Amino acid sequence: MQQVFEIIPETASYTAPSRTTIKRWLQKVGYYKLKRQKTKADDWIVIIDASIQMGDQKCLLFIGIQESKLPKNRALKVDDMVLLGLRVVSSLNSKLITEELKKTASSIGTIKCICSDQGSDMVRGIKDFQMISPKTKHVCNTAHYVANALKAILEKNEAWKKFRESTTQSRRKMQNSKISGALPPSPRTKARFMNVDSLIEWASDMLILLDKGVSSPEINIEELKRYLEWLPNYRTEIHYWNRLVSVGATARQLVREQGMHYDIDYHFEQAVSGISLGARELPYVDKITSFLSIQSREMQIGERYVGSTEIIETFFGKLKYTEGEQTAFGFTSLVLAAMACIGPTNFEIVKESITSVTEKEINSWTKEEIGESVQSQRMKIKKYVRDLRAVGLDSSSQATSKINSSIEKIEKAELLERLKLKPYFAEKMERDFSGILEEKIMGF
Repeated sequence: MQQVFEIIPETASYTAPSRTTIKRWLQKVGYYKLKRQKTKADDWIVIIDASIQMGDQKCLLFIGIQESKLPKNRALKVDDMVLLGLRVVSSLNSKLITEELKKTASSIGTIKCICSDQGSDMVRGIKDFQMISPKTKHVCNTAHYVANALKAILEKNEAWKKFRESTTQSRRKMQNSKISGALPPSPRTKARFMNVDSLIEWASDMLILLDKGVSSPEINIEELKRYLEWLPNYRTEIHYWNRLVSVGATARQLVREQGMHYDIDYHFEQAVSGISLGARELPYVDKITSFLSIQSREMQIGERYVGSTEIIETFFGKLKYTEGEQTAFGFTSLVLAAMACIGPTNFEIVKESITSVTEKEINSWTKEEIGESVQSQRMKIKKYVRDLRAVGLDSSSQATSKINSSIEKIEKAELLERLKLKPYFAEKMERDFSGILEEKIMGF
């Protein structure tokens, strides 16, 4: 940024803000959007989802849009939405979801529809909220249903299991080869049936290469054949799986662009009619048609709800990117910076955020909602090690007093519990705390 200022003569005397300053600006915008007064209306649609676990925490997020402001014939964008609620929690349960829905309703008015996945805690929490708000409809996430229905088919398919095993073996062998660019997609440990599309697409592409490809400087087809000689044996199944993927993708795209409405099932049947389907694919089509019919039941002509949580999952991707390496250890105050991308951001919002939100408010929210981060603990540990080096491990009362003071500051018992040190190391810690920290924590 400093280079940009130097290039433009009018800004030659400007100084680029530090990364800390920029982080604070983003946090203020995120906090402002979270706490600002919301429009009260009777047509709110709320989307709820929980992030994957980061450390021992999950992020429970509530975003929404009024039915009257739903875009037509296009998917939702993050800046279409309004940030309604955010909780960072160690455990997620139905009671928490119900309570947060009550708080959300009190700030926005009537919740006409809630869209979420079908997790047991999520469903139970929404049902409990419907006891006090019976007109609120619950629409399940179409993308998750499509993936789960596909999972039910593929897990019973022996050819699929063998195909996955062969793919994994080939991936290991190809990683350090000259054709590593043809590697199959990395397997996902969680929600692995949500990315079947990319694996089937890879298999289809490889079949084309094996059938019609000619070696060139870019790729050696003969070497590819040595690694994937098994793939043509699954040709018939790959074509079948590809048709299943096309059906699922059609359902997701339809709901993504049109939302959920009273004749969405009919629109889906019309959309898949263009796919060449056989008897094997029809049960999958029927399952999705039935699901869409149930979700749109009792909807009136002209009504439209959100039928997918993909927009919130897109945000979680941004959040993971913002947190960077910290994601393995838990959330930090950067979660507020990520919130800044939800909803419209214009000059007035930025101005109001930076001028009205204080650092004290940011710090207070972080302490209350997230607690002490791993990074903060590391800084305290480093300080404690410096104290130990400075005073030495002698028996003088002055040194002992300073060491004990440092131990209290980092809350030794809590640290032991969090780091799950074995009893042996806990005992040794009492004798030589510095050595433990350097060897087991700091990685010296």
